[in-house]
Amino acid sequence: MQPRCDGVGDYTRLLASELIRLGHKATIISLRDTFIDEEQVCKQHEGEVEIAVLRLASKTKFKDRMERARGWIEEFNPDFTSFQFVPFAYDPKGLPFELCSRLSFICKGKLHIMFHELWVGMNEGAPIKYQLWGLLQKLLIQLLISNLKPQVIHTHTQAYQVLLNKLGYKAQFLPLFSNILLVKPEAVKIAKGGYLHELSFILFGAIHPKAPVEEFANEVREYATASGLKVRLIIAGRCGAEQQNWERVFGSVGAVVDTMGEQPPEAISKLMSEASAGIATTPLALADKSGSIMAMKVHGLPIICVSAPWKPKGIGTLKPPSGVTEYRKGNLTECLSAQASQSDAAGHKVVAHQFLSAIQGNV
Repeated sequence: MQPRCDGVGDYTRLLASELIRLGHKATIISLRDTFIDEEQVCKQHEGEVEIAVLRLASKTKFKDRMERARGWIEEFNPDFTSFQFVPFAYDPKGLPFELCSRLSFICKGKLHIMFHELWVGMNEGAPIKYQLWGLLQKLLIQLLISNLKPQVIHTHTQAYQVLLNKLGYKAQFLPLFSNILLVKPEAVKIAKGGYLHELSFILFGAIHPKAPVEEFANEVREYATASGLKVRLIIAGRCGAEQQNWERVFGSVGAVVDTMGEQPPEAISKLMSEASAGIATTPLALADKSGSIMAMKVHGLPIICVSAPWKPKGIGTLKPPSGVTEYRKGNLTECLSAQASQSDAAGHKVVAHQFLSAIQGNV
């Protein structure tokens, strides 16, 4: 729940702030906070809105954290308790069975679950180890829903919605919103006509492995040479170990590589507003769960999905997300000329209204 260091934490804070702005009361509990060594009761802010937050350190015994959370919730006395489900946030192996079996102990009022993640090994060709691991996580989800009996279940990808429905649970779609707000709306480039001197790409956030980066970079070089353009790759945020590979490959084709590291949201917004296109390494089937992709949409960027092949098992054809084009060898021109889209880049205000509509029908 450390601001700007935890994507789901930022999501929760923005959503809670908008609910408060709309006249409701909301508080947040971080059940296993890895950024602190001891409990913190604090006020966090989004703009002028102040949110009471209970942060429970991951080092604290599980039983003590649950007792503290129960007392906090009882004192707040909510009509609805919303659980943000991210398995690896609650257990290093993504198997928080103890938590899921005990959540009903601390919850009060009616219940809502947002599934930000489901299970590993859901893709075609996944190693047996990950399939078995994923089977345990699937059982955990069934345990969670069985114990909590939530009135509302949400997720923000088509794939996850289909998989939850196949398990027999009615999951509604609640779109993800960008945690990076647009600083200068006039800078948005919904339809950018050509490039003056430079073709610049921004790669923001975690970079997934096994993407066809060499193939993509070589095609970028050919396109730029034929068009008389320089190439720039901007890498921003906490990108992980794969960042060095992208730096090396793009450097080898003559691109200027700017490694920016972590930046405040205003700086990220400026970088996105000035870029020609965004690059995402999240598989296309999971594009709707990527905060980086949502941020690029908000900033009017055409988004190129450069990822390893990945398709969830047991699901038919999914509707491709608007504004995102999957890179395949030979289609760079198509990717760059694709129409950027803000139409489904719902802001946190829109999502807050959709959230309220779903739970108010169950109060």
